[in-house]
Amino acid sequence: MKISEFTKTEDLQEQVKALTTEREGRADIKELKEEWEVSQHKVMKTEYLPDKQIKNKEGQVTGIKKVNRISAPFQKKIVNTAVVFGFGNEVELVKSHFKENSDEEKVFNAVKKILDDNKAATFNRKVARECYRATEVAEVWYYEKTETHEEYGFPCDYKIRVKLLTPWNGENLYPHFDSYDKLRAFVRAFSVGKQEYLDVYTSSEYQRYKKTNGIWEKDQITDGDNEIPVYLDLSQTIGKIPVIYASQENAEWRDVQSDIERLELLFSRHAEINDYHAAPKIFIEGELMSTPQAGEANGVIQGSIGTKAHILSWDHSPESIKLEIATRLSNIFKFTQTPDVSFESVKALNQISGVMLKMLFMDAHLKVLEKEEIWDEYYERRFNLLKTYVGKLLNPSLEKASKSLSIKPKFNPYMIDDLKSKIEMLMTANGNKPIVSHQGSVVLGNLAEDIQEEWKIIKTESEEEKQKDIFQSIKL
Repeated sequence: MKISEFTKTEDLQEQVKALTTEREGRADIKELKEEWEVSQHKVMKTEYLPDKQIKNKEGQVTGIKKVNRISAPFQKKIVNTAVVFGFGNEVELVKSHFKENSDEEKVFNAVKKILDDNKAATFNRKVARECYRATEVAEVWYYEKTETHEEYGFPCDYKIRVKLLTPWNGENLYPHFDSYDKLRAFVRAFSVGKQEYLDVYTSSEYQRYKKTNGIWEKDQITDGDNEIPVYLDLSQTIGKIPVIYASQENAEWRDVQSDIERLELLFSRHAEINDYHAAPKIFIEGELMSTPQAGEANGVIQGSIGTKAHILSWDHSPESIKLEIATRLSNIFKFTQTPDVSFESVKALNQISGVMLKMLFMDAHLKVLEKEEIWDEYYERRFNLLKTYVGKLLNPSLEKASKSLSIKPKFNPYMIDDLKSKIEMLMTANGNKPIVSHQGSVVLGNLAEDIQEEWKIIKTESEEEKQKDIFQSIKL
């Protein structure tokens, strides 16, 4: 589908207007950034928490006292924990069955190499982080013309690259879906300096527009050095939109934002109370005659006969404040399915077994399963796009194999491995018999640089021990 067919107009200005129509429910990135950055939290603003006015006896303002403002990065904690639990372990590629040295195997190996070259393990975490904090993210896969190479397992003249697209960096994303939720067009609006650009993708056309004197016009795309990032015309090559897009309704912390703001206000006000009561205050009954000088050691307060002095101290903060802080902290972790694995939380646990770890992280793992509703489709689209690149651009002789090969993602939530408990459980199940050979245990240990050489040394030492035992058992 061409851009003019999608927008139903040949007028470029009308095309841009149709392609950049704001959709309902889009997140306010400015507001999300203020909630993300600790220095921009509401409690840091004087209109929310005013500074105190200092007044004289006549009630006139003589100065301003800065109040305590304590903000905490709960939003970052929630998002980063979700990212690590979901993508701390690499996403596995589950392939359909194929014969060894078949064309399907060549396609699969090429896809894996493309992902490895683009640092997929860390890139996956970047994608998830942008989706969880900005509510939407996209990636565009493009090719670069290169010298002939065989890095993908066959001779070709291109390299496949990926670019992360996120509203967090000032870009605006405009995905256009049909009534069956199929992506029909995708627009990326971005700026380089003061110059505005649009990248427009459909399944059969790619165009870049730039704004000059308030008028949109087609921009010349070149394959040379350019200060403006250039993504080549992919659509005519592969017949697909080379963009993968994902979104969710709200940022990860939105449901507990009110709890976070209330906690920060409580922390700030409580700090003011602590400052007020930090230095002891003396209450005098009677006539005060003299006081010690500031900094004087062993100073004495003198008063007339019958004068009494009492030190005022604030021993206990209200229990209601403690209860509210504890409740809101619990709400933040509970309603975002974020496990509290801080040292303070786990230090009371004596022996943490594998079962206990699973229970401790169960809520986080349930969240990973829930997020698969987003990422299953996202990764399948990515794999299908890369297969198409292999079969249509890199090596057309593999086009049939690229269509028959199936690749699906398998997500492995992060978990601390309790290997000891696992081994004990397996040995109990098989009657306390070994579950791995001596050589296998050396390989699993992975403590030596050359495992095979280490195994030879162990066998040699074992033979020497046997020889010693034989001679020691002979008595003359």
